[in-house]
Amino acid sequence: MRHFIYSVLFIFALGHLCHFGLPWWGLVPVAMLAGWLFPLSAGKNFSAAFLAGALLWFVNAYLYNAENDGMLATKVGLLFQGLNAWQLLGLTGVLGGVLAGFGAMTGRYARDVFVSNRA
Repeated sequence: MRHFIYSVLFIFALGHLCHFGLPWWGLVPVAMLAGWLFPLSAGKNFSAAFLAGALLWFVNAYLYNAENDGMLATKVGLLFQGLNAWQLLGLTGVLGGVLAGFGAMTGRYARDVFVSNRA
């Protein structure tokens, strides 16, 4: 449980710092690093990264949405079959969560391939 919480905090904090200098996919290497560093099963790694990535992208999208009073989210939502702003923010969070989750699973499986547990 401790590694799960550390993984969520690591991805959220480092992903937030990398948000300023990296493109949108900058969350994937951060999640891969967390998947490599924190010894969790693949499912728990995906869950921790999904939680952190979804929360990170939802919070950032919410803050950007609040800056312009929801005008941009409303206009973009019209392009996606009439989604309202909150549905679009939720979709953004889910996409960030899936992106981070698959990144963390990749890091976990890469650790299994490259680090031998044999004594």
